[in-house]
Amino acid sequence: MKVNFTGRHVEVTDALRSFSQERLEKMATYLDDIIDVHVTVSVEKHRHLAEVSLKTRTSDFLASAETDDMYASLAQALEKLETQAHKHTGKRQASVKLVSKEALVAVEEEE
Repeated sequence: MKVNFTGRHVEVTDALRSFSQERLEKMATYLDDIIDVHVTVSVEKHRHLAEVSLKTRTSDFLASAETDDMYASLAQALEKLETQAHKHTGKRQASVKLVSKEALVAVEEEE
């Protein structure tokens, strides 16, 4: 998994990098085909904005958050991304179960 960091009007510190890397590695357990991640952090007056874009083989996810603290913004954005990923994984698993159920019903009808 390749992670790119961009800082607008702020320097991306090693602590921010490690914080986001740890959270993204946890996401890799249920999104095994992560290709690219782009984390953008910016500061405008007292607003700290974090935006995370995650690209997989099958879909793209985007989440952003804005608070008074950069770590809180990054945590919220990553949380939103996890929610999207869980929802996508659930839909994919439900689709597989539905297809297998339909195949089973078709086999039973033939008999």
